[in-house]
Amino acid sequence: MAELKNLRPFLQYWDQVANSYDEQVDVYSKLTGAIIHDWVYDYTKDGDLSVANGDLDWITDPSATDEQKLAAFDQWLGFNTTEDAIVPTIEYYLNEHHDEIEQEIQNQELTLENVTDDSAERYMDVLEMINDEPVPDKDRILGYAGSYAYKRDGEWQIQGSHNAFDEPDEQNLGYKFAGNLKDLPDDAPVYAFTNKATAPDGFVGFITTKQELLEQTEDVLQLNGYPTTDHNLYKIAEEILDKSNWEHTGEKAAGIAVNISRYPEDFKLDGPVENKPLEDYIKQFASVADRYGLTLNNMGNIAVDYDTQEVWFDVGLAVPSVESNESHFTYTVFNNVLEAAKAGKLEQLAMKQLAKDAEEMTPDSVKTFGAYEEDLEERIANKYQEISAEIQQDLADQQNLEKQTGLKVIGYDMETTGLHPDQDDILKLSIVDGDGNELFNKFFKPTKKDEWPEAEKVHGITPEIAMDHAEFKDWQEKVQQIFDQADVIVGYNQRHFDDRFLAANGIKIDPAKENHDLMLEYAQAVGEPVQLKNGKTQLRWFKLEQAAAFYGHDWGAGKAHDSLADARATAFVYQQMHPKQPTQPKEMVKEYLNYLHQYKPQYENAPMGISTSLSMFKEMSDYLVSEQRTPRYTPRQLQSMVRQGLTELEQTKETVYHDERVEAVKDKILTDDPTDTGGKSYADETTEDFMQTVFGQRLDVDFKELNDALKETGIEPFSDPYAQQKLDRAAQVLKTDYAQDQSIKQALDYLHDKKQPLTKRLEMATSIMTGRQAQQPAKTMTKTHKSTRSR
Repeated sequence: MAELKNLRPFLQYWDQVANSYDEQVDVYSKLTGAIIHDWVYDYTKDGDLSVANGDLDWITDPSATDEQKLAAFDQWLGFNTTEDAIVPTIEYYLNEHHDEIEQEIQNQELTLENVTDDSAERYMDVLEMINDEPVPDKDRILGYAGSYAYKRDGEWQIQGSHNAFDEPDEQNLGYKFAGNLKDLPDDAPVYAFTNKATAPDGFVGFITTKQELLEQTEDVLQLNGYPTTDHNLYKIAEEILDKSNWEHTGEKAAGIAVNISRYPEDFKLDGPVENKPLEDYIKQFASVADRYGLTLNNMGNIAVDYDTQEVWFDVGLAVPSVESNESHFTYTVFNNVLEAAKAGKLEQLAMKQLAKDAEEMTPDSVKTFGAYEEDLEERIANKYQEISAEIQQDLADQQNLEKQTGLKVIGYDMETTGLHPDQDDILKLSIVDGDGNELFNKFFKPTKKDEWPEAEKVHGITPEIAMDHAEFKDWQEKVQQIFDQADVIVGYNQRHFDDRFLAANGIKIDPAKENHDLMLEYAQAVGEPVQLKNGKTQLRWFKLEQAAAFYGHDWGAGKAHDSLADARATAFVYQQMHPKQPTQPKEMVKEYLNYLHQYKPQYENAPMGISTSLSMFKEMSDYLVSEQRTPRYTPRQLQSMVRQGLTELEQTKETVYHDERVEAVKDKILTDDPTDTGGKSYADETTEDFMQTVFGQRLDVDFKELNDALKETGIEPFSDPYAQQKLDRAAQVLKTDYAQDQSIKQALDYLHDKKQPLTKRLEMATSIMTGRQAQQPAKTMTKTHKSTRSR
């Protein structure tokens, strides 16, 4: 916004003039002072002006800009900072009303005491006469504080002003040009100073012309390493003129120029005079245009208009799907370029300008050259709309990238022409943040293949879709930037596939970064072994769709094998597998007890024993998610967490109960005694509890098989509390069912021989009872006995 440089001198001058009239002892002088005060306030409101409220609409055409109104008013203030501006008009007016005033004085209607009050209002129509005074003479070159210059007989004459200084100075006169330097003739004075005592004849030898000022300005620019364009010359010349104090106006511009070269920061030499931001912007604009299928025609003839402060580009469409000779112009304002350069956002400015320009293209505005094709203008306009939408989406992606705070997580996926990075291309790459917000989503024109029928069946990307887009190398820097800024990198099977393609295309991923291949992690979480053809065993791998389905991902409008949809599904699976607040093992034990109490009460007193059942943990996983009690965990993860939690609780001698029992104790329905009705805690579990709960009174349990299974899961084997009962029962079976068998005594002796391993004796007892149930003959029993002995 322009400054009112003449306002302060104007107010100071007229306040002094009005006060001098107020101090007189006659009514006419006081009337003059009152009218001056009112006139000053009417136009300036003591400096409290508001352009927005229309305070300056009278000065020029109401349609003028605020800058134009302020400039015109500042010129008006300078022109009227002189006594002959209004005082002669007031004196003439009061003389015309002499008889009327004299009558009021005789009638005591006007006195020295009330002349400054309402009585003076009757004579304020003199202001209308003042308002009719012509605007400054067009032949005058106006300066500040009422000073001006004019040409007479081929020589420049200067009318200086005493009000050119901080305090009115009767001994000195000053003049400083107050308009647009470009409007001045080269020989016109721009500032001058004189002292009446030393130079009574006026401004002799103390005048600087426009030509002299520009010559000195050119020296300043060269000293500071800036190009001497017209724009730069006038910009710095105006700075010199504006910054120079009245006391310096007698030094010539050279003296001031030296000071500027020593202290450039005082004169904003790092601002609009810099040419490098424009050069950088032109390069950036061309690069951005090329990435989006646009071209700059006449690249070497880009128009830079320093007068209007605009840079113009001749833009055309350059995509294979729409062959045309379309061309049109667009421009960017200097100030926007300079602000973007300071903020490091030249690329974003170019993108915004191209998006706006493309959006405004309609069939009616399209101009083509050469042979006419039906619907060509409409196809060109439609392509521009697609380009505009793509650029705007990319700008939104950049905002999403800038909004990332804390741990920066990215998930990514790609579609390719095949499986081999050395022979195939990336057709599309999509990158999202940890919440699935798009950060990058681009198609690329392939360079190694013209068609890819097998891959096309999977992802649906045709050569026609890819041909209009830039190559991957044109986006390589942007992709690298996103990976460099990430703290955590997430993919699905990326170690065997995606990362190899990225490396083949020049993208480097820091090996020190946290990197998750969720296909491997999910396989580990599920823990399902499969046997390979070579006889080896590995964990089963699952497709992304299966992992996403397990965690309840909503694909929305997306579908599998679209890289953006897959990247979002990958980010979702990562969130579920790595929750911000994971459930701790001890907490999971309580959830486990809650589940048993509600769905498996028969196992409530034996949580450790029943923890071998993966099918039960599958049910528990569904229960926890449906009740929104914990994040989703696989059965294998739940089993591991429960066992770890039980072990930790046993080590710390802590006891946990299910929620219902906790509430019952709080409500004093139950005591805190574990033997009280309501179920025991896991810590009270004994081997007998486990056997009674899980197997009841069955005596045919194969404890060897059970213990082998328990050993695999890290649980210490149980001893058989019913061992003796089994041995006695087997002996009774021998005596009853095999009384005629000659080997019965040896078998009975073996069953009761405590020197023999208990497991072996129990195996024999189990075999005896199993043989009885099958009603096998005695000779079979004998063979069983003999085989037992041989073992």
